[in-house]
Parts: sequence; structure tokens; C-alpha cells
Amino acid sequence: MRCNLAVNSTEKDCDEKLVNLDAKSEFFSVGVPLHAVRAGYIKRRADDQLYETISSGRYAHVVAPDRSGKSSLIAATAARLESQGNKVAIIDLEQIGDRDGGTDSGRWYYSVAYRLLRQLRIRYELQSWWQDKSFMSNRQRLLEFYSEVILSNVSEPIVIFVDEMQCIENLPHADQLLKSFRAAHNARTTDPDFSRLSFVFLGECDPVSLMQEVELSPFNVTQQVLLDDFSRENLDLFVTELNLDHDDAAIALDRIYYWTSGQPYLSQKLSRAVSREPSSDGIEQLVDRIAASQLTGHAALHSEPHMSHIHRIVMNDVKLREGLLNLYGKVRKGIKVAADLGSEHQRRLMAVGLLIIDDESNLQVRNKLYEMVFTAQWANENLSVDIKVPIIVVGALLLFAMIPFWYTQWLPNSYVQVLASDEVELSVALEAYKDYRSFPGHADTANSMYRGFLERRARSSDSELEIRRLASFVIELPNGSRLADDFIFDYWDRQWLGSFTENCRNTCE
Repeated sequence: MRCNLAVNSTEKDCDEKLVNLDAKSEFFSVGVPLHAVRAGYIKRRADDQLYETISSGRYAHVVAPDRSGKSSLIAATAARLESQGNKVAIIDLEQIGDRDGGTDSGRWYYSVAYRLLRQLRIRYELQSWWQDKSFMSNRQRLLEFYSEVILSNVSEPIVIFVDEMQCIENLPHADQLLKSFRAAHNARTTDPDFSRLSFVFLGECDPVSLMQEVELSPFNVTQQVLLDDFSRENLDLFVTELNLDHDDAAIALDRIYYWTSGQPYLSQKLSRAVSREPSSDGIEQLVDRIAASQLTGHAALHSEPHMSHIHRIVMNDVKLREGLLNLYGKVRKGIKVAADLGSEHQRRLMAVGLLIIDDESNLQVRNKLYEMVFTAQWANENLSVDIKVPIIVVGALLLFAMIPFWYTQWLPNSYVQVLASDEVELSVALEAYKDYRSFPGHADTANSMYRGFLERRARSSDSELEIRRLASFVIELPNGSRLADDFIFDYWDRQWLGSFTENCRNTCE
């Protein structure tokens, strides 16, 4: 059981655990979801808007960039809903796509249904039921599942958060999932029981591009909730945590806001760095120096997880990449571009978070840090990749092809053996991972093996301290922040299940 999504009987205990945890951990939350009871949680307009939308029985969607606080918003809203007697489930589509056969539609949809049962604590023989409905389309089968299994076994209002919607953009069979959501909404007119079932969709996606049949899209019947960046006033919550006197802290926060414009992850990260680094410099100079050394420059495209994520999203979009770079390059050069929500390229860059609409309805770069990392030169250099390969790249490829077989294949074997073992110490595995990753062409494999090692260790660990240590390591991997969250949530799942089983055993005895 996820601690922040506890059933009513244990919600108080979970909140107490989180309060105690807050007293022992850092105030700033960088890259991991923050529960609303934690001191560092900043409540935004979206908190009340989303809660009120769902409480009124409507569907909702939140389109927001990476690391803008979507997971924290889910946790906070879920806790409020559960305190009012609602049942809550969270489906992470990224996990389903990666772990449960993204190319196998039958297995994929079964995984969706299974996870809903698990989240809602419903005991049901799903496999036989699912096979009995095999003659139906996936959309029909899910609709029947909502009615015959979920609504029939849960009497309370049910809210299902569907997170990471962008992960289904390239799944050819995913439109059936979206159609099932819309069908569930339409069913309210003939079956009032469906009014107890609401969905919330979240992700850094372009809703218009998710479905070809726009008239069947669930986004046509949802209320959009805007997840704004922090305001300057919001950052005042950090005043007492910067290890500065009040006046200097206010100056530091002014400068932090100058760089981040309130982007949650960047604001937290820069504030944490300032709190850790005493300096004889002026306050503004201190903030500028930290911003320049840790969050800007060409190296940030690969060393800073958030910047690296944005870079990969744009570069990996084969269909739109050239248009995205052309558009961004114009805006970055200061050319006025009027906002046009009919433009797929504009919607995409706003969903990723690079661009926003200013007060004059023109596009602008979201904040100063993005301007320093994603420059016009960055856009121009990456435009030429597909049409003209620089001579230096050709030379590098030829050189790589001549590297002896023993250097790229045989020599890394020892590191592979270490990462495949469940017996080695964590420090040994970390060193093996770093060495393995340094071999040309092996970075992705090293990341995957190290991720697997950390997952296995987390599943077998009963120590909260070790779980948090493992989470701190996995968060440095690409897309690792969500897996770090899973480590912590799964640990509390096991703790709750063990306690629940023990209580049942004692009761029976």
C-alpha cells in the first residue's frame, strides 16, 4: 500500500509516519514527490481546482512538463479525496509500457486491469474473467471491467489517476484505452453507477495528438487544470531554510526566482544548493555562481537530469524534431511568434515546458536557465544532424568501428557479472556500473543492468534507510525519479501488508 494513498483506517498512521520522516529528512524535495503534510510542500491553485473538479464528479486533465509537481499534486489530492471517503487508484502508464509488454496489446490491457484491482484492494479472479471476455474488443472489455468488477465491488466514489499519458503516444493499440475512458463517461447517461467513477489524466503530452478520432477523445469531456509554476510569494516558504538571515534569504530568493521563474524542480534544487554552500560572496553573486556551475552550459544537457530529459524528448521526436527546433530557434533569437494552439509544434514545446505564452499572447522561453542551456546555437546545431553529418562525427564513427573486439565486448564481462549478482555490496556494484558505463556504446546497457540491480535490492530490503539510499542512487539514472518513488511506495506496501497479515493472524488465533 502506498503510504500517501492509504485506506481510511490507516491514513492517520501514514500521515504521522510522513510527519516523522519530514523531521529527519531534508526540507527541499528535488526530483521526488512531496506529500502535502511535509513542511516543504507548496500549495498551488491547481490543488483546490483539481480537488473541486473531481469532487463535483467531473473528469479532469493536467498537462504539465517533467518535474513540475504532478506526482506531488496526485499525492496531495488523493489524500484529500480519501479523507472524504473516496477510493483512489493510480496507474502509471510508463511502468506498464516498460514492464508489461508494450507491444502485446492483450497483456498490456490485462496489466491495466490488474493494477486497478491491486490499487483498489479488490479480491477477484481476474484471469478467468478476462479470458471469458476475450471475444470483446479491448475497449469493450475494459468498459465491462469498470462495470462488472470495479463498480460492483466498490460502493464508494472511485477516482482513477492515469499518469504519464505521453507514454502511449506511440503505442498503436492505446487508442482503445482512451476510448474506454470516454465510453465510461458516456455510460453515465444510461447507467447512473458510472457517475461514481471519475478519471484524471496527467502527463507532458499534447492531448490533441493522442487520438486520431478526436470526437472519441476523453479530453473533450474533461476539465483542464493548470499546474502553474511557483510564484515569488510561494518561495517565501523557503526563507527559513536557506541558512541565511531573513534579509539575505529574501535577496537570494529574488535571484533564484530570476533564474527559475518558479519552475518547481529548478527552484528547489537551486535553493537547496544555496542552503548548503556558505560563501563570502554577495548573495546574488553566490546564486549566480551556483546556477552557472550546476544548472547551465552545454554539459547540463547530459549531466542535469531535467535538462537532459527535455533534450531527449525533442531529439527523439523524429516526426516533429526539425519543426520543433526551427520554432524554438526563432523564439530564442527574440523573433516574435504569436501563440497558436492549432500548431502541433507549439503545443508540443509547451507540453515539454520549453515555451509559455506571455502577456501579449506571444511565445517566450519559460525561464532564464532554459535560455542558458537551450540556446539558439543548440537548436541550429541539432537541425543539421539529419542533412549533413560533420566530418568529425564521421571520423569518430570510423574510429569507434576500429576499436578491438576485446575492448568493447570481452573486457566489460567482469562488470556484467557484478551487476548480475545479488550478493555484492552496493558500493562494489556502483563502481562496476561507473566503469562499465565508461565503455563506448555500453551506457544504455550499463544503465539497464544497474537499474535492475537496484530494483532487485529494493524488492528484498526491509530497511527504510537502505530503501532511501537505493532511491538516491536510482534517481541519478535516466527517468529514475519515478523508480525512486516506486522504491519508497513499494517498501510501505510491504510494511503495510506484513502488518495487515500479522493482524489477521492474531485475530484468527
